[in-house]
Amino acid sequence: MNIKSLLIGSAAALVAVTGARAADAVMAPEPEPVEYVRVCDAYGNGFFYIPGTETCLQISGYVWYQMGAGSYEAGDTPSYHYGTGLQDGWRKSVRARLNIDARSETEWGTLRSYIRLQADWSGTGAYSGLGTNDGPVGIDQAYITLGGFMVGYSESFWVDSKNGGASNYGSHSWSGMYYGYQERALIGYRFDSNGFFGAISLEDDNMTGDGFVPDVVAKLGYTGGWGTVWAKAAFDEDRVPHGITGASLGDSGWAAGIGAQFNIPNMPGSSLRLAGYYNDSDNDYGVSSPLGVDAEWTILASYNQQFSETLGASVAFEYFNDLYSGTGSDISTGVDAYAAELSVIWFPVSQFEVRSELGYTKAENLDGSVSGWLRFTRYF
Repeated sequence: MNIKSLLIGSAAALVAVTGARAADAVMAPEPEPVEYVRVCDAYGNGFFYIPGTETCLQISGYVWYQMGAGSYEAGDTPSYHYGTGLQDGWRKSVRARLNIDARSETEWGTLRSYIRLQADWSGTGAYSGLGTNDGPVGIDQAYITLGGFMVGYSESFWVDSKNGGASNYGSHSWSGMYYGYQERALIGYRFDSNGFFGAISLEDDNMTGDGFVPDVVAKLGYTGGWGTVWAKAAFDEDRVPHGITGASLGDSGWAAGIGAQFNIPNMPGSSLRLAGYYNDSDNDYGVSSPLGVDAEWTILASYNQQFSETLGASVAFEYFNDLYSGTGSDISTGVDAYAAELSVIWFPVSQFEVRSELGYTKAENLDGSVSGWLRFTRYF
């Protein structure tokens, strides 16, 4: 055997052995393609597609720190921001809010689910000011909408029907003056067409009165480039004021309101808002007052001046004519009251807000009270 034959035979043997070992080797699987998150621009900024679905999701919220004070003493009119609570010293507040908003398109319109998680602290420990526990997180709102249909727990349609722009809430400020803010479990429907809007809802009345009979809220209005006008009414099946549970007077009540906002030409964001309210009694849909009871007639005027995209200020005045005696009563006291407010908002940088409010309240036969706060908020 010559050297050439020996080399050829050795190479053949090596190939055979290598092939046998290769047959026994474990092969790594091919990596699956990466599915990157896609931006969803159908509903505004911040939405993205949940991977593998056509559902768009937005996570948003804010954190604030607030410091406030008031002048209330026994015998004074309760203050705008703190009522009759302790006001000798600084009142601090810390809030964390997280919004989870999921939307998708269907043949019946946009399908949406919304959850708001929120926690509040006094700034020194537990929200009540006692102990050192962290502030508890609660579900502040949770609802579903499909097209104009809405079910769940959110603001009453008397306060915010999720359509109608300026017809919602009260003045231009965060606190909004006195306008009857409350949250309710409800079933409702909203529509918008060529500037016209409307809403109607059946709202939980805490099983008062006949139990099976809900409260009813309805609103109609029109909005255009010049501004907005609206009218609304609410039926309180059993007039236990402002959500008090476990009591029944056996009498119904109702409330109504009209309003208009006029946008100031050549001043984007600046507007004048006027609203009037009537209550036949101290009921669930009254706008309340500095004394915590409804008035027969209430008038609200608010003006907002937007000096620039980052700086604005508003002033508001509210008058309460003939306060009721309270606890669902339709008995008038003849007492009048009023409140005034100044609010300033400044965005020194994007998504960081510095906001302040100063309020004054005065009822007949009582001294007035001053209250206010300064707040720092980081949005995301």
